[in-house]
Amino acid sequence: MTCDGRQENNKFIDDGRMKRSEREIISVGFIVVDNDYNIQRKYKSFVKPVHCTKLTEYCKNLTGINQSDVDCGKKCNDAFSDIMKICVKYRAEIILVFGNADKEGIYSSAKFCKKAREQVHSLYLVSSKIVNVQPVIIERLKRKKNIGLFKIAELLKLKCDVAKHNAFNDVMILRKVCKKLKLS
Repeated sequence: MTCDGRQENNKFIDDGRMKRSEREIISVGFIVVDNDYNIQRKYKSFVKPVHCTKLTEYCKNLTGINQSDVDCGKKCNDAFSDIMKICVKYRAEIILVFGNADKEGIYSSAKFCKKAREQVHSLYLVSSKIVNVQPVIIERLKRKKNIGLFKIAELLKLKCDVAKHNAFNDVMILRKVCKKLKLS
């Protein structure tokens, strides 16, 4: 999603200068897996924001997404329509996510798309399938507080080839975590 903050000592700090309610989806990443977490289908797309159209330097550095990526991106509803078609084709009834940010981002993006008179029905269809697995993962790891997905991958000694925090990279890491923990 669009975001802003500061970077100190190679750490990204969300300092609240962009409220969560102001953020929009700028990329989607989606995979279909079988019961053993083997990948059946991959999908990723950039999304053109309608409210906060210029990416901040913080956002570009955090995600690895540049302005031309989103300028040429799909309309948000079109990207989510693609995901719904994949869900139908593969009979995917649930979509696993880590944390509440995805659903919040969908609702925030839908709000801005409505203002821009864009369609939003696919966003709501996808959001109805979302299941947050963060609490289950935290419980399995016997942690008392929430920790991020990258930290969990580190704890599980999972090799992650990605350094940027964007939708597709995150979903690939989540798949590895779920597979390692044998979530069903």
